[in-house]
Amino acid sequence: MKKPSAYDLTQIALSTALLAVASIVVLPIGVIPITLQVFFFLFIPALLGPVKGLMTIILYIIMGLIGLPVFAGGSGGIGSILSPSFGYIIGALIVAWIVGRGLLNQRSKLQTLGIMSMGLGALYVIGMTYQYMIMTYFLQTPISFMSIMSVNFSVFLPIDMLKMILAVGLYGRLVKLPFAKRIDKL
Repeated sequence: MKKPSAYDLTQIALSTALLAVASIVVLPIGVIPITLQVFFFLFIPALLGPVKGLMTIILYIIMGLIGLPVFAGGSGGIGSILSPSFGYIIGALIVAWIVGRGLLNQRSKLQTLGIMSMGLGALYVIGMTYQYMIMTYFLQTPISFMSIMSVNFSVFLPIDMLKMILAVGLYGRLVKLPFAKRIDKL
């Protein structure tokens, strides 16, 4: 792997800032809020590639854990690890790799949709598992995994699928522009 250039680091920093801004506006529904994070979890690695996409998510997580208010609703700090929704942030690391790696080469919109669907699926598996573990074993509020799946699939998945479709559409349009050809997908 080549050493990231100043141009690469700028892309990572700006993408992290976009992700942080996308987390501020929250539609609170239970313990898992609705934000635009999922859109950027899918879009950023599609545009930047797996390494820069992963570096963006890592920087975002570090910023949040050291106390900057970049997580959903402007929260942050090490205590965020104990939030039932933190598993989705951890899952974003896997999403960045799946989507970034899958879209290294030009793909059709249908292939892009399939790759982003795999990323979204991974996000849900990790996020729901983490939510179950935190709620059951740490917060002492036992809940069945089926209940978590039911809520996630009926409330959040339709919204996240819409975000995914928007990410596919925007990516499909931007990747054709001259600036996108200058982005070195690490």
